[in-house]
Amino acid sequence: MERVWGPIGGFYLAAYATAAGEDGLYCSYAKVCWTRPSSYWDADCVFKVYGGAKHRSAESALRWVALCARNQIDRLPAQAKRLAEACWRTRLRIPRLFVTALFKPRPIGARRGLQALPS
Repeated sequence: MERVWGPIGGFYLAAYATAAGEDGLYCSYAKVCWTRPSSYWDADCVFKVYGGAKHRSAESALRWVALCARNQIDRLPAQAKRLAEACWRTRLRIPRLFVTALFKPRPIGARRGLQALPS
């Protein structure tokens, strides 16, 4: 199961959930993109997020990875968000080498600060 959301803070999310094994649990992945991708598999992403493999349904796995991705977007530096919004408005393509200079990993709490996505 896959879904595309956005824009969220100037970025688009492409998420994918699949069965994690024969125990009935699901895992999920998300790609955070400058522009709206047609699918998860065609997404040219800025960075990726893993949503874990202990979800009881594909829908809950997608919701969780979207929450994690949104939390990462919220923690990006202001210049990255401005660049994303400019990219979204002008359809400008940003070289990956330039992008990596903007992003610095920031530690996040396991569940603190997560916000629900609009439907």
